[in-house]
Amino acid sequence: MASSLASQLYKMRTLDRAMGNERTHNVKASFLFDGRQAADLDTQTIFDIGRDGLYELRQINQRFDVYAETLFSESIKDMDRVLQTKEENAKLDESIRSFLFQLAPHFLTKPAGKTIEWLVRRFRIHEFNARDVLAAIMPYHETKAFLTMLTIITFETADMDLFGFLVAQRKSRRLLDRQTLMAQCLRDRSLMAFVCQAVFRACRQGLDYPGLHSFYAMVMSQYIGQLSTIDNSAIQFIVPFVLDGLKLSSKDAQAAAYMVLGSLATRVTLTEEALDKVLCAVAQRPADVRTMAMCLVQVLQTQADAFNSRLPVRFLGILASHSKLPRILCQLAESFNVEMFMRPLLSSLAHYAFTNAELSQFLAALVAVLPVSYAPTLCERIVAEYVAHGLENKGPAEIVDIVQLRYGQQMEDAIGVAAGSSEMGDREAVHKLLYELKARGSGNKSGVVLIKETATTLYLSINHADAGIRLVAAKALKAIVTGERADVELVREETSSLIVDRLAQDDSESVLEVILSLPLATLVNAQELVPALVSIIEDERVPIGKLCSKVVRNLLAIDDSQMYGQVASALFPYLLKCSGTEAVTKAVYKHLPGSAFGKQKSGWLASLASAGLDNGLEAGKFNKSVARVLATELAAKWDSLADAQTGVWAAQLGSSNRLARITAIVVGAHAETLLAKAKDINRSVAAASLVVGSALGVLLEADSGAVVSEDVLLASVDGSAWTSLLASLAGVQRDALTKVAGGALSATLSVLSSVVQLKANQWFAASAAGDGSAESQYRSLLRTTFGAIVSRAGKLSNSDGVLIGRVLGLGMGDEWAQFLASTWIAESSSALVKSRSLISFQALL
Repeated sequence: MASSLASQLYKMRTLDRAMGNERTHNVKASFLFDGRQAADLDTQTIFDIGRDGLYELRQINQRFDVYAETLFSESIKDMDRVLQTKEENAKLDESIRSFLFQLAPHFLTKPAGKTIEWLVRRFRIHEFNARDVLAAIMPYHETKAFLTMLTIITFETADMDLFGFLVAQRKSRRLLDRQTLMAQCLRDRSLMAFVCQAVFRACRQGLDYPGLHSFYAMVMSQYIGQLSTIDNSAIQFIVPFVLDGLKLSSKDAQAAAYMVLGSLATRVTLTEEALDKVLCAVAQRPADVRTMAMCLVQVLQTQADAFNSRLPVRFLGILASHSKLPRILCQLAESFNVEMFMRPLLSSLAHYAFTNAELSQFLAALVAVLPVSYAPTLCERIVAEYVAHGLENKGPAEIVDIVQLRYGQQMEDAIGVAAGSSEMGDREAVHKLLYELKARGSGNKSGVVLIKETATTLYLSINHADAGIRLVAAKALKAIVTGERADVELVREETSSLIVDRLAQDDSESVLEVILSLPLATLVNAQELVPALVSIIEDERVPIGKLCSKVVRNLLAIDDSQMYGQVASALFPYLLKCSGTEAVTKAVYKHLPGSAFGKQKSGWLASLASAGLDNGLEAGKFNKSVARVLATELAAKWDSLADAQTGVWAAQLGSSNRLARITAIVVGAHAETLLAKAKDINRSVAAASLVVGSALGVLLEADSGAVVSEDVLLASVDGSAWTSLLASLAGVQRDALTKVAGGALSATLSVLSSVVQLKANQWFAASAAGDGSAESQYRSLLRTTFGAIVSRAGKLSNSDGVLIGRVLGLGMGDEWAQFLASTWIAESSSALVKSRSLISFQALL
């Protein structure tokens, strides 16, 4: 290393040489101009340029405001930093450093270039602050702007070991590509350290832009990947930078650190101590728990041999602090192979849960959602730990009862395996403990009541593969709930769990009939009850005809205003008479008037209950009556779409249940007509936008054939053709849904054309890009509709073109030809849309 005196002498010689060169050749260092141009511009001109750039940056980010009174102030304009004291220059350097990092996200913008020009002229940052300049702009090393800055930088002799390679880049005027940068990092790890430290400084200053984190992630990952070998020295160098990245609070910064850690984990097996530190750092303060969980899974998949037996208890304690983690882990387990993470996790938790209350609660939360495939591993460990603690005369843990309740059969299997093992110490003592454990799971208590007829427990019987045994258990459960069997009392949570599992899974009509005869609204949490009941109808596990009345009755027995949205959403697909669900619809209107929701003073369920609808009407007239009631309610409350009642309609437009979508489309089309009749153009257009979007979704899912057919080209929602169309819902379901969606589409456009009057030749007008008016929304709606329809897969025939013209022509009239022509020549139109607009144009001619 050069001495301090040598460094100063080199710097003085370099600066004198640079200044002498400027005087001799009449040039000045510049970021924006060439040397001779810059020499012709005085300090005041450069100052004005810099102030202008700062003003533009302040409009983008108020954090630049502070620099208007420091680096860009009138008072500092004529300052010569060479004449300043050491303390004054140190304070100035800190201000410049802070500004450069704040400027980094905007480095490639014109305002940034203007401010840099002033810093170069006044403060000679290219000479005195070269390290800070490079640290701030290193993420842009592959850009011309970086090369421009590099050409004017003067390196101190002390920095030549680190940045000497950049001199060659500058001389050759070549961009610093990633390959060159990585090659130098591999030769000199201090450059890699400089890059990481620069990134972390930017983050500590509150900067959080995508380019910064992706730069750190890619450079570090490539560095790790290109190392020929990773020895202890390399690990000791890399791990601190990984830990520093994990400490950052930004979600993107942590994700970048996860990526680097994943790269390291695939290359080398960390020591137990190092892995402990890394895992705890990952889990400590995650910005996103799901991303953190995925990182942990990846790391432990590759580091399975790092821990001899159990995961560190400190790490487990940190995991336990994240309440969302159990459900997230189980969601990951359903989509990915996370076995190398889950098995040591469950084994470790099973051990500590007997002595650590926090970890016991964490394991209990996991057990509640754990996929059954992991149950054997967990149960084997729970049995082993139970025996180990029993042999030491320690009391049992609550977690044992929780696991037995959730995994009764797997616990019995694990007990059987343990009983036959010769590796568990004193066999007599062990067998006594195993007998006690089995008795805990099969006594007259908590959901595991003995049933004489099946010679086993209630839990095992009601989950048995044989429907006959399940029926016996269901009847036994009913006897306990109704008080006929007074010797047993079940807690509500256990009863609820048994009931929900049967409702959601059982394929026996007899078992479901018994369960549905119970007062479910008082036994099961409404949040769990609603989806379980709906699944009976939607899954088609059993013939619904006999059960639908009981399913609907239990749904409407829920007396909780907070559940209005869920109950209403569950019933929504069955409000119209449709093929295959007529029995459900009949049950809805049978039980609705006497229900708590039907007796409310407002809301569309109450409106339907009080409308006096005749369930005996033929489908078309009945469906039209229902749609009119709901549409009236919707139109009256259009401005409150987010509330629990009217918000149900908006949600159903995007439902995966096609019947729900069609019902919402029908109601929306009626509401749009009512709003149009009331001359409420803006709301009418807004309603149409939602209806058309959903209708297009149904149409585009159709298998084949013309987009819409002749029988859906309606003049208005009130026409007789609409009633006929709604009646077709009682016919072939798939075709009927497509017809109704097409009818709603054409009817919606027809109604709009009568209330929104486009100005002549508006399709060619420059203002057509949208100004927020109803007319602008309407034009956008028609373009979206046309583009979606003609973009369908398959060949578009000339007759299809005619039909498209008739449907959309309802909304455009004489403007149709102009619309097609403008679509054909519009740059924004895809090749497919252009081609098919031409077909439609030819069909029109």
